[in-house]
Parts: sequence; C-alpha cells; structure tokens
Amino acid sequence: MKFAGYILTYTIIRILHALPDRVLYFFSDGLYLLAYHLVGYRKKVVFENLARAFPGMPPGEIRAIARKFYRHFCDLVLESAVSLFFSRVEAQQKISCKNPELVEGLYQKGRQVIAVTGHYGNWELLPILGLLFEYRTIAVYKSLRNEYFNRFILKSREKFGATPVPMEQVARTLMDFRQKNILTLSVFLSDQRPLRRQIQYWTRFMGMDTPMYLGVEKLSKKIDAAVIFIKIRKVRRGQYEAECEMVCEDPSVMEPYQITEAHVRILEGLIRERPELWLWSHRRWKFTRDDPGG
Repeated sequence: MKFAGYILTYTIIRILHALPDRVLYFFSDGLYLLAYHLVGYRKKVVFENLARAFPGMPPGEIRAIARKFYRHFCDLVLESAVSLFFSRVEAQQKISCKNPELVEGLYQKGRQVIAVTGHYGNWELLPILGLLFEYRTIAVYKSLRNEYFNRFILKSREKFGATPVPMEQVARTLMDFRQKNILTLSVFLSDQRPLRRQIQYWTRFMGMDTPMYLGVEKLSKKIDAAVIFIKIRKVRRGQYEAECEMVCEDPSVMEPYQITEAHVRILEGLIRERPELWLWSHRRWKFTRDDPGG
C-alpha cells in the first residue's frame, strides 16, 4: 500500500510540475476553497492561535489574516510538492538572496555557520541555498515513515547541493566536518514545538509563554559556528527572497540563552510584518509552564 500511494502521489506531482504556473495556482485557488470554506482544515487551531497572538484585534481583521494564510498555505503545499522535480535552473528562479555578501564574508573568514529560520514564507526551498553559496549546505531532516517518499525527498535535496542529515546525527556530523576543515552552513527551523520531556527553556513569543529548543545555541558553541537568521519573504506567487541577518559571529561571548532570545525576536518581528506567511495551523502553544513535565 505504501508503494502504491507513493506511485500515485509521484504521478500527480509530476503532472502538476509540468503545468504552467497559472494552471498550478488555479488548482491552489481550488484547494483554498476546499481547505478554508468546505473542509475547514485546522480552522479552530488557526483562529485560536491568531486570537491569542493578536489580542484585541477586531474579529474581522483576524478573519482577513486567516483567509490570507490559507491562500498562502495552499500555494506553499503545491509549490513544495513540485519543487521536488525542479531542475537547477528552475530552482534558482524560485528563490534569490538579497545580501549574499554576509554569508560570503563568513566563508572568506573560514567560519562555520548555523542558519536559523522558521515556518515562514516557503522554508521548503531552503535546500536550494546549496546552489547559491560555496558552503557545504547541511539540510537537517526528520525521517518520514514512508521509505519511498523518504528516499525520493533526500535525492531531490542532494541535487540542489545540500547534504541531508538526520536530526539525531547532526551534532556528530558537524563535528566530523569541522575536524576535516570542511566549512558547513546548517539550516535549522527554530519554531518547532519541543516534546514535553525535551523542554529546557521558556520565553515569551508572540506575547505567550513558549517552550523552545536550545539546539542552535548549544551546537553553535560546540562547533564554534556563527549564527545567522534567514528571513524568507514572499515577493509574489512562486517567487521568494531570502535575507540574511547576523545573530552572532562569535558564540563564545554570548551569555546563556542570549542566542536563543535573539533569533526568537527576529522571527517574531518577521511574523508581525506579514502574519499570513507563518504556519498558524500547528499547535505551537500546546503546553503551558504549569503542565506536568513542562
């Protein structure tokens, strides 16, 4: 059954990739009508998250942001699917970097780099950065249950120059590259919700108490890596621009939690800039400080 599902999905995505963009986004508009108006995909979660993040905002404005989010989310789903079949030329046409000189400067200094971003814009295009920089780009991933999809996605990442590394192996892998004097740029999503037993730090994020992973902070100090934040803005449908912002160049001089607080504040500002581009459909605030083990 897994293989049959893979073949069916593969065929559909292959057909979608062959379609002109205007037809692809026609399907996205149809998917929006289905997800928002007919099925109401995670609608309760989306509206609850928005209302908690923007207290006092009139209901009409909340609904307007929600509708924009669903339209972007449907674009994101289809864009991410067809990106698996992008050629190198197609890939480079989908995302550009506003200030590549920041990363290039770190490379010239011989610095390891950890890049942080969030579920904002189209984070699925990040492996394409492997085509833009001289760094060995590390794409940290969580293995899928379907082995066929897992192999296919890993293969698509590799063709863009990225080296896929399982989450549980990333620390050891980066240490190995560092010992071999291979400069790496590793990409991490900073806004994933930790498992209850893995919560190590709480901060205020979008006005709410929020548990955070400390992996970026700990790893940057362990391998002496500069930390940057990559802001992925949507220019128009199917076109994104990445802007790099320095979080810290020397992690050894940073106080505990200072790196984490810095990249959280950058993401928060980005979300407030265009809230519809963040992933409001995930239960980011499932836990509270009073939860047992939380």
